[in-house]
Amino acid sequence: MLKNKISILVVDDELDICEMVAEILKDEGYNAIIANSYETAIEILKNQNITLLITDIWMNNNTDSGLELLSWSKMHDSFIPVIMMSGHGNIETAMKAAKNGAYDFIEKPFKSERLTLLVDKAIKERNLKIKVLDFELKENERMKLVGSSSVFKNVVQQLNKVSQTNSRVLLSGPSGSGKELIARWIHKKSNRGLYPFIIASCATLSPERVEQVLFGWNEKIKEDQSNQLSTGLFEQANNGTLFFDEICDLPIETQGKLVQAIQDQSFYKLGSNKKINVDVRVISASNKNLLKSMEEGVLREDLFYRLSVAPIEVPPLNKRGEDINDLVNYFLKFISKELGSKNLQLSLETLVLLQNYDWPGNVRQLRNIIEWLIIMYGNQKDLLIMPSHLPPEILGYNEKKKHDSIINNFSLSLKDARKIFEANYLNEQLKRFKGNIAKTSTFIGMDRSALHRKLKELNININKFN
Repeated sequence: MLKNKISILVVDDELDICEMVAEILKDEGYNAIIANSYETAIEILKNQNITLLITDIWMNNNTDSGLELLSWSKMHDSFIPVIMMSGHGNIETAMKAAKNGAYDFIEKPFKSERLTLLVDKAIKERNLKIKVLDFELKENERMKLVGSSSVFKNVVQQLNKVSQTNSRVLLSGPSGSGKELIARWIHKKSNRGLYPFIIASCATLSPERVEQVLFGWNEKIKEDQSNQLSTGLFEQANNGTLFFDEICDLPIETQGKLVQAIQDQSFYKLGSNKKINVDVRVISASNKNLLKSMEEGVLREDLFYRLSVAPIEVPPLNKRGEDINDLVNYFLKFISKELGSKNLQLSLETLVLLQNYDWPGNVRQLRNIIEWLIIMYGNQKDLLIMPSHLPPEILGYNEKKKHDSIINNFSLSLKDARKIFEANYLNEQLKRFKGNIAKTSTFIGMDRSALHRKLKELNININKFN
């Protein structure tokens, strides 16, 4: 931020001091504004974008006037740093100001260099706090668990319970279903959230180096024969969470050592006989059938039982079709903001196509498609995304599905074909309106009682959509 865009409010009941401080700040390139009273300062803070406040403590015969302004300023905007100044300063006054949230205290008379140093430092720290908050807000939005379907609500209920414990969690589900996101969410919500979240990507760890990466090593340096300690992932995750992504890809030989390290919360670096103690929560994930992996000797049985204290199955996207609308809206908003594009709108026909797609790549594939749409069409104002705008992978799938359905229905009688169409049609509409009979009947133009009879005739259970 340019200095002339930074407004600093200087408050003192002595006009000459206000003007002196303002001149020092203006010489440094800042925009300085002065006020001679508590009331005037409040009005300026209310109506102008103030970056920093410098105020006297004792003003207009009120020994606490500056402290009262400090308290008001902190309630108004906690990001405004406040530097207190006083000609009657003592340690007690400085401590009181610090306790009330003052950035620093400067005693009159002061050197201009001391003041400008404090001002520069306060503004830098303010900007850093704002950046950290902005990053945290983006991270919270990025880690949001989106979905209102009953199957996903059940998963979130389990996650809320396990996040408050230190138990080991084993996530199973297909690639792209959001296992890493869920692991991060568990970590963030736990009492370890302020400590590291470390990922061990088992599929990319080479068998020759996997133990070095996990446990670290003690290596002799030839030049001076001193020890260089390399920190492994376990040690990096101390007090935090270590996430094993695709645990079945870990070499079977290493799995035995992992069992011991998880159980004892200790290990030895390679080439060292010194035991390292850690406090690490382990979360693991796999897209494979874990029971079959044990039968085939890919996953050790003792490791499986160590890891699966709290097993959670993450459903594929085609099992939670009711969440597609929510996910689409979330990705549209989040990615548009991230890329600085206009917010697109999807037509009802487009949403229906997305709801009927099989999603082999799960949530990750849906996110990629939304990002592709924003990249391709995000610069067009008020564009309504139609099915023709979708990428070929979606259009091709739906055309094939439609063709296969037509071919299959040709072998049926008209009555049976109509029955299949009606069942599929009503299932999709009930899914869209989450089992709401009133909304469904209005949309399809059928009386509620007639709709209830039709659902009974087609053996459609309304409860599964609630």
